[in-house]
Amino acid sequence: MSKSFSRYMLAAGTTALIGIYAPYLLQQVKPETTILSVFPYTIFFIFIASAVGHFFLSKALDKNPKTFINLFMAVMGIKLFVYFGFLIVYVFTHKTTAVPFLIWFMIYYGMFMVIDLAFLLTQNSKTK
Repeated sequence: MSKSFSRYMLAAGTTALIGIYAPYLLQQVKPETTILSVFPYTIFFIFIASAVGHFFLSKALDKNPKTFINLFMAVMGIKLFVYFGFLIVYVFTHKTTAVPFLIWFMIYYGMFMVIDLAFLLTQNSKTK
């Protein structure tokens, strides 16, 4: 495991912990905030998907930067389809809590996407 991947895992893990506690902290300020019991599992799911995707992208960037773009598009496409399938299943099985779940899911997705792209851009600038 490379040093950059270890740093990524540390940053993603910290983001996951912040994401787990953010709804509870927000509820202290805004009591009507909806907290679902599925939030920690959702963050874990996004964390694992992001870590696996980042691992393959990081290896591809180290081995052959020319194939990185194709693999990046493939990994992002696969992740989006998996996330979309997960969201469809949740929305149809939990109609009453679908809206808060979708809002929090998009926030979590955005947090992990920013970290993923920041680390890949940093690693890409070091390989040149």
